[in-house]
Parts: sequence; C-alpha cells; structure tokens
Amino acid sequence: MPSIHPSAIVDARAELADDVVIGPHCVIEGRVRIGAGTRLIARVFLQGPLVLGERNIIYPGACLGFPPQDRKFDPAMEGAGVMIGKGNVLRECVTIHRATGLEPTRLGDENYLMVNAHLAHDVKVGNRCTLANNAALGGHVEVHDGAILGGNAAVQQFCRIGRLAMLSGVTGITRDLPPFCICYKSRIVGSLNLVGLRRAGLRQHIQPLKEAFDILYRQRHSMPVAVRLIEQRLGDDPLCQELARFVRSSKRGIVAHTQGSGRGNAAGDSGDVDED
Repeated sequence: MPSIHPSAIVDARAELADDVVIGPHCVIEGRVRIGAGTRLIARVFLQGPLVLGERNIIYPGACLGFPPQDRKFDPAMEGAGVMIGKGNVLRECVTIHRATGLEPTRLGDENYLMVNAHLAHDVKVGNRCTLANNAALGGHVEVHDGAILGGNAAVQQFCRIGRLAMLSGVTGITRDLPPFCICYKSRIVGSLNLVGLRRAGLRQHIQPLKEAFDILYRQRHSMPVAVRLIEQRLGDDPLCQELARFVRSSKRGIVAHTQGSGRGNAAGDSGDVDED
C-alpha cells in the first residue's frame, strides 16, 4: 500500500503505485497517476490530468499540472494535462503547467530541475536535461536531450534548444539554439559545447562539428547555403547531419554569432571553449 501522511489530501480518482510515498501536507487533486518508487517529500501540489512516472523525487513547494498562464485559457478546462517520465528530480518550488493543446506538457526521463525552474504550457523537455535555479521556459518551447540551462536563463515561447546545447546563466534567447552549441550572452552563440560533447562520449565528432560550426557561423553564408555545405562536406558525420536538420527545420531562425562573442576567441583557429 502507498505510504500517505495523515495530513495529505489525496483525491479518490488518483492512482498510486503500492510503494509511492506521499509526505506531509501534499495535495493530489483530480486524475493523477503516480508510478512506483516516486516520493513527494512534503507540501507538493499535483493537479490532474497528470501522469508522474517511476522513481521521481518531488521536493516541497512544487506545483505540477496547474492551468497555463494564458489569458485565453479557461482554468476550468482540464485539457491534455502534464506527462512526466521516470527518474526525475524536481527541487523546491518547481512549476510545470498543463497544456493548452491536444498534447500534454512533457518532461522526459532523468532530468534535474533546480529551485524555481518553470516549464510553461505545451513545453516538451527530453531526457537528462538540467535546468538550474529560476530557469524559465515559455510556452511551446522544446528542449532536446542533454541540454543545460544556467540559473535565471530564459527561453522565449516557441523556441527550441538542441541536443547537448547549453544556455548560460542570466541569458535569454528569442531564437533557436542549435545542438552542441553554447550561448554565453543573450541572443548570441559563443562556441561549441566541447565539455558537454566529451562528457557524452562524443569526442570523435568534435572536429567535424568544429568545421560545421565554422560553416554555419563564421563563413557568412546564408542559412540555406550553410546547411547545404554542411551536408555536402560533412554528411558522413551523424552529429553534423543532426545540426543541419535542426537549422533547416527552424521556424524562428537560430541564435546569432558575432566575432569575439562568448568566452571563446572567435577570430582564432577554433574559437571554442576547451576545458575539462
């Protein structure tokens, strides 16, 4: 049987796995399903429709499944709700709002969301992402696997962040951030995320990605030409193909790069941050 603290309030419609732990003063309202091994430490508020997978740890003050912050949305509507995978850690006061569309707001597996991180309605976050304190994703944002957002980073609605990309703290973007790149200053890409690539075991792709980055950002081609050149010259590398696909599919355009931006030396041979 689930372990439910006497002070917790659990809706009769909720479905809890046998070993779920519901701590003091938690509130579970509506159609909520919680998977095995998940623990709500204390003062967590869940509002359905919401699916919370296995082995998640939710810290005090987290509010999941509340209506979107959208003037047009009727808060009485349940909508598609929120779907959260397994093995996530959601620290104090994380907020994830339910969807306005037909697909739920989604958080994948093994993500780490630090204090006050916010996922707005219709957001889609992949697996093994890290959002530091106060990182905020606007509505319909997509964050792909392994991305990192620093403290107080902000992403405008409908933007995308590619796989293993990094958005530094106190930085905001209004366009797509390509995979494997780092944004150090608001609206400016600084370099490749070499540390992230190494940690992901992708060292063998670094040199072709450096060439692709150079084509995309330093040779001053138009975006369609840059994509075509990456595919022609570096098409044998799957990560370069992924980069090209991401850029081609961008609807908002990608974050810009300027000579001398970021901590890397854009005028040098690589211009990439190279640290372990």
